[in-house]
Amino acid sequence: MLETASARGGRALAIQTLDAGIVVDNPEAHRFTAQVAWQRIDALVAAQDTVDDSYLQEFAQTGKPVVMMYREPRGIACPSIVPDNHGGMHAAIEHLIGHGHTSIAFVGRDPANADDGIRYRAYREAMLHGGLEPHQPWTVTWQQDEVYQSAIAMRQFLDHTPPPTAAVACTDLTAMSLITALTEAGVTVPDDMAVIGFDDITDAATFQPPLSTVAQSFTLTGAMACGMAFDALEGHPADPGYHCAPVTLVTRESCGCHGPDARGNACAQFAHAMAEAAYGGSNPTPAQWRQLLAMGERLAVLLTQAAHTPGHDAAIARITEAAADQLAPIVAGARNPMRIVGAVRRFARALAARLDPDDVAIAARLERIAFDLSLRLLGDQRLDPHDHPIVHKNVGIHRRYYMISSNLVRHRAQGPHSLAWLEATEFRAGCFALWEGGRGDRDHTDALRVVDTYDRTGNHPVSAERCAVQAFPPASFLDLIDDQQGDLVYGYLLPVRFDGSDWGFLALTGPLDAYDETAFERYNHWAVLLSVALDHEHAMRSERALLEEIRLSEERYALAAEAANDGLWDWNLTSGEVYYSSRWKSLLGHADDEIAATADEWLDRVHPEDRSAVQRTLAEHAADQSPSRTSSALELEYRLRTANGMYRWMLTRGRSMRDETGRVTRLIGSMTDIADRKYLEDRLRHDAHYDGLTGLPNRVLFLERLNRAIARSGQQPGYAFAVAFLDLNGFKIINDSLGHEAGDRVLVQVAARLADQMDAHDTVARFGGDEFVLLLEDIRDMASLPALVGRIVSALSQPLLLGKRRVSIGASAGIAASPTGRRTAEEFLRDADTAMYRAKMSGNGSPAMFDESMRAGAMTRLQLESDLHQAIIDHQFELHYQPILRLHGRNVIGLEALIRWRHPERGLVLPNAFLPVAEKTDLIQTIGRWVIRTVCRQIRHWLDADLEPHNMTVSINLSNRQFWDPELRSWTHQAVTDFDIPKSMLVFEVTEGVVMHNQEEASALMRQLRDDTVQLHIDDFGTGHSSLAALHAFPIDALKIDRSFVARMRIDPRSRELVRIMIGMGLSLGMDVVAEGVETEEEAAALADLDCPSVQGYLFSPPIPADSVPGLLPPTGRSSDAAV
Repeated sequence: MLETASARGGRALAIQTLDAGIVVDNPEAHRFTAQVAWQRIDALVAAQDTVDDSYLQEFAQTGKPVVMMYREPRGIACPSIVPDNHGGMHAAIEHLIGHGHTSIAFVGRDPANADDGIRYRAYREAMLHGGLEPHQPWTVTWQQDEVYQSAIAMRQFLDHTPPPTAAVACTDLTAMSLITALTEAGVTVPDDMAVIGFDDITDAATFQPPLSTVAQSFTLTGAMACGMAFDALEGHPADPGYHCAPVTLVTRESCGCHGPDARGNACAQFAHAMAEAAYGGSNPTPAQWRQLLAMGERLAVLLTQAAHTPGHDAAIARITEAAADQLAPIVAGARNPMRIVGAVRRFARALAARLDPDDVAIAARLERIAFDLSLRLLGDQRLDPHDHPIVHKNVGIHRRYYMISSNLVRHRAQGPHSLAWLEATEFRAGCFALWEGGRGDRDHTDALRVVDTYDRTGNHPVSAERCAVQAFPPASFLDLIDDQQGDLVYGYLLPVRFDGSDWGFLALTGPLDAYDETAFERYNHWAVLLSVALDHEHAMRSERALLEEIRLSEERYALAAEAANDGLWDWNLTSGEVYYSSRWKSLLGHADDEIAATADEWLDRVHPEDRSAVQRTLAEHAADQSPSRTSSALELEYRLRTANGMYRWMLTRGRSMRDETGRVTRLIGSMTDIADRKYLEDRLRHDAHYDGLTGLPNRVLFLERLNRAIARSGQQPGYAFAVAFLDLNGFKIINDSLGHEAGDRVLVQVAARLADQMDAHDTVARFGGDEFVLLLEDIRDMASLPALVGRIVSALSQPLLLGKRRVSIGASAGIAASPTGRRTAEEFLRDADTAMYRAKMSGNGSPAMFDESMRAGAMTRLQLESDLHQAIIDHQFELHYQPILRLHGRNVIGLEALIRWRHPERGLVLPNAFLPVAEKTDLIQTIGRWVIRTVCRQIRHWLDADLEPHNMTVSINLSNRQFWDPELRSWTHQAVTDFDIPKSMLVFEVTEGVVMHNQEEASALMRQLRDDTVQLHIDDFGTGHSSLAALHAFPIDALKIDRSFVARMRIDPRSRELVRIMIGMGLSLGMDVVAEGVETEEEAAALADLDCPSVQGYLFSPPIPADSVPGLLPPTGRSSDAAV
């Protein structure tokens, strides 16, 4: 790969994905996820088991090419270079069939990889092609450290009758493991069973018997993968899927091949090894291949000749020199001379293996001669500028590597972050980056911080820069890679991650010996040491921090003890003396000389109710008999008498001290005044059960007492009780108009009056707001309950005094009594609340007893509340408009907006059916604001339609909540502004009850509205308590006489007189007067006789939808006296 990248003008970055070290017990636990160098690389070549599929899929989403080696492309369309597993397996099967075998097994591995599966499928095809029945695979278990166990395969072999006579294995190591197990079981290979492996690893030729195998070129595979990556970058991507690298069947003895071609096979193997060492990833030309085979033949002749010349040292020396001369040209030009030397020694062992078993001496001489030849080759080869033989140089290298390892773990001044140790290595440059968050499992997108860089030339400055993991190594380091001299230009990224510690990455660059298999083990070893050194530094820092924390803790404890100013005591159990500190004595109000050093001075002052517990606890600890034998600490809260005779709560903590025999000899501790804490605890307990405003029991305490009453009624025949739910009438008006402070004062007075009416065994509680609940116990006569509750409620009928203002208030009460089918306190409260609601709706002021018929009404009310919420969401409300007319001439001068509810099931619902519930659930604010905006929008629509309602008004009814809403003016202004209408067209109608409770505030608010040009009418006039003076004080534009007075005029002379007085009162004050509810011509005529200027009622028009209003408006240009 490196040669291909260099030839194509590129740069290679080799990224190691396994943790530092050679073997990982659980690769899944150490899955590589870091997107290291993703911004630096243009294409990714991934080998088998380096990263998982999701990693490659995510990289492919960047649009950059991906090429795989020895793995199945899953979930990604890309090429994958694999050996010609199909062709190699067919060749092996055909070869064994040629030997006469008809029962051939396949030996696989567990766990299996992609190649194993492909090779098994190829085995089946080859067997079927040869007319043979394929077997199920035998299994050899293996681990990442290449340890193979053939026990399962042997059981399968022994269970097979008759056993196969040959086997092909998915790898060489699998085959070797099987052969070893067969040999131990007395089965001879190849006589009893022939075996062929796959891969042609280095040890295959020297294995006994020499292993026949399918040889593949890893170098060629790498070259093909790198070439495809460059082709893709140049716009010529290879097709997705498998691309096969050629393989060769190499026959040795394990398959049954013997005879004259044995040396030829050894020569072919020697030629393969020489080609790998001499030409790297490039395939030799036919001429070069013939030269290598011929060299193998000559070397075989020379070595065999020397081995058969015993005792002739001079002759052996000449033969050895001749052999060295044969190899010298290739050694001189080889990228890795050590590989050629290794190939020579393996060649000699292969030749020795083919000698007759009796030729032991000749075989030994053959291997010794090969060793001498190796020394000769190494001695002749000069590999450094000082002409030191490589043997001497290797000694220096190993010494240097030892010093490097020692420096990495030695505690140096620079610390483990420094890369100064690279000076003793072969590397040109290095860059070290740590995770910003420290060690540990990192997310694949975390940032790194460069902590050191190394440049052998010294030209690259050290910079502690921060970079994303995708941008590591930094661009400055890539420049160092490009600056190095040599044919192979690449960088090596090594994770500094070992044994659970993930520190970051180490980047290295040349000159790197890519053919030295031990080099990468050495680099991993350094990374392990670097990780250990960082762990050690981290541990040292943690230890120093811990020691500092201990020191600070001791210092803080000393300061805290001094600041806390607790009293200290020390009781010597042997002598009986007790030491009391000055603070201990001062906590009791005594001087230092007023308390003697005896235990009685302490124990005699303990409150009589606490004394036995204190004495028992102290005695148990003194006798080593405390209930908690695992702890010698004591803690006591008790009352202690002070100098003024009062008792204060104290907290005493202590610990027992033992002598060398384990006997308790001392009790030592401290004493703290906790009187304030105890007071606070008592206060919190009180507040948890009592209302903070009124001092009455709250819901929690009431429920406790109600549950006790329920339990008592079930246990005590004849015992009866009742729950009464009270809701104040008119409280919300007072609270909204006079303010919350006034409302609180009302609640306090109400609570006091109710408490005065209660018997000692009864309970009155406040649940919040204006809700009060009574628990009446020991009821003797259930029939008298309404009268009893009525008497209690009547106490509220007298006016309450708020400063100089007198206000009136009432209450509605509902009663739920026992015995009933109710089982829980919540059921009693629910039924009492339901009865209260019935009492409120009746309006007669009498308490209501709950009966089952009320439950349906309660459910209806709950459903109505739910429907109202949905109506707001679904916009189910609409406005109808009823005209207001001048009685004389009967021309329309205004409209009153009246809300209707278009219920999806009940049809059009009138306001009386839902507005009281809306008022109670606070939905009235939302509905009221919707009405204001809808009216303004409708006026804008009429104006845009070229109608001329400019002299007309539209009236809107305000509830108590709406009138006192601080945001009423702002909401109105916003609506008028949004729809660009005159404010003078709006009229707000309020009832007497809304404004009479707080006339000053109401008058001020009404004047603000009048300043905004909004008109104001008093609605339902005559039903409240307004006076002539009050009406004169309010900035009112009109009075609206309640329809009940109009309806009674014909039959009740007094009602007619009242109407006359109201009309005269309004007109005398300069107000308009509108009579509501006019339904007959007789009523209209009577009002005309009384000079009533304006009227409204079904006689003239019912409330009509907005689209019907234009028919009531005067024609364009017509003058009108319709000013209201």
